[in-house]
Amino acid sequence: MLEDAQSMFVDLVDMVRSRADSQGDETVFRFLLDGEADELPFSYGELDRQARALAVRLQQEGRPGDRVVILMAPGAEFVVAFVACMYSGLIAVPAFLPDVMNAERSVPRLRAIAQDAEAVCILTDELFATFREQLWSVAPDLARTPWLLAGEAIRTGDPEAWSDPELGGEAIAFIQYTSGSTALPKGVVLTHGNLLANSEVIKSKCFVDGEFSGVSWLPPYHDMGLIGGVLQPLYQGRPMVLMSPMDFLARPLRWLQAITKYSATVSPAPNFAFELCVRRIAPEQREGLDLSSWRVAFNGAEPIRPSTLERFDEAFGPYGWRGQTMLPCYGLAESTLMVSGHGPERPAVVTAFDRDALGKGEARPAAETETVERLVACGAAEPLHDIRIIDPDSAVELDDGEIGEIWLSGPSVGRGYWGRRRQTREIFEAKLDSGEGPFLRTGDLGFFHDGELYVAGRIKDLIIVRGRNLYPQDIEGLVEKVPGVRAGCVAAFAVAADDGATDALAVVAEVDEAKLGDANAAVVAIRSAVTEHYQVAPASVTLIRPRSLAKTSSGKVQRHAAKRALEEGALDAVLAWPPESDR
Repeated sequence: MLEDAQSMFVDLVDMVRSRADSQGDETVFRFLLDGEADELPFSYGELDRQARALAVRLQQEGRPGDRVVILMAPGAEFVVAFVACMYSGLIAVPAFLPDVMNAERSVPRLRAIAQDAEAVCILTDELFATFREQLWSVAPDLARTPWLLAGEAIRTGDPEAWSDPELGGEAIAFIQYTSGSTALPKGVVLTHGNLLANSEVIKSKCFVDGEFSGVSWLPPYHDMGLIGGVLQPLYQGRPMVLMSPMDFLARPLRWLQAITKYSATVSPAPNFAFELCVRRIAPEQREGLDLSSWRVAFNGAEPIRPSTLERFDEAFGPYGWRGQTMLPCYGLAESTLMVSGHGPERPAVVTAFDRDALGKGEARPAAETETVERLVACGAAEPLHDIRIIDPDSAVELDDGEIGEIWLSGPSVGRGYWGRRRQTREIFEAKLDSGEGPFLRTGDLGFFHDGELYVAGRIKDLIIVRGRNLYPQDIEGLVEKVPGVRAGCVAAFAVAADDGATDALAVVAEVDEAKLGDANAAVVAIRSAVTEHYQVAPASVTLIRPRSLAKTSSGKVQRHAAKRALEEGALDAVLAWPPESDR
């Protein structure tokens, strides 16, 4: 199947042009301007016409292969801008909008991306262009890069003056900057061939009975929102309803209402979004929802928690939701998007493993008398793709049930990091001790059990205390259950122990001030829960104010930033244990 798909389109320009020729009047995108109403249908033909008009203008700014930073709000213009970059032969660099109210903190990331990519221009919309001077006051070099208003170029450009750049599958389509959850962002180079191959992988999971209609609120600046929410409907020739992530976050009910209204069959989201729906959509608000059309709910981009799956089933089962709709998956930007996914229309596989064995690097199903850690399976390797579990130190392949680093190969694996040859060799060109390769080193820990991949955590985030391996996301999930702690706002990481020679465990957690009560009692509860479950007592617990924990632009907790803030005394603390005077 994948072999045939790779020859279906020459490149992404050919893909969009083919859809415009054969389905020109059909709606491909519908934008919900406020997350609920004011629908703006957008056809394949209109997308093609506007993209050609903008591409003509872009070709005046640079030559094929030059980079263009896309800096605009989610919506029709963003989609046109991304497609226009491909139509022009220039390389798109989607960037998350910085917070203009907190420019000192958010602009450095944009500045680093523009400098690293050596952008020839910044493509923006009229609304965000009004904030340019605020950005320039923090990063004057951004003012030296030409800024192009997409809407004006679309209105004044001549689509008939466009000529096909004739790129081909090996040409670079865009640079996907990583979210920076463990380090500064790096630009992953993705080709047209990478994207077409991964689109076919996704299609194999969501092509249900020949139908596909989707809803997505995911940010289009990152792989899950851009590839899954924008390119996938174009690849399959099927419609997608798009809304702003801010509209979803402000009122999660809008997501499920859109699925109900448009009878969507596919809608992806990270685990936190399903949890948010359970917590923020009151029982009385669920009346009127009909989720029976929803056939595939991709759940990825962050650790998948069994408790979330169960809570979502319980909350929305009475409204047409079926448990087998949830499709746990694993992926990363370095391999375009999806690496593996549980089979569609099958219940998620949740396995209870012995927690003590996991701490020793072994995945062994737990007996009834043992302490357990439940993990969710993420499927097997897709056609033409290979997943191996490797000892990261010796490069020796491990057996099923042994925890090691996840290594990948296949047509979805990107070309490397933009401008970083040494890191590209280390990460994208790894070889086994036998000489077999090259493989992509993901930096993720995992193992195979009964033919399914399980993800255990990140190598860099692994906490080792007295020879025991602790996975931060497991500790964070446990701490979230303590009353007064905000879900999705906990960081667990290693710090130097008092002896200076070993590591200890630190926990930082945002509080829900309306539910906190006694802060001292919350700290005691956190220490007790972690000690009881993992036989490791936290060396420090810090409660901090809401929305003060560092996160990436895609919403992942930045554990390294939380650790640095703890060490520098820069946390916005409500209560710290032990007190500074006792340290």
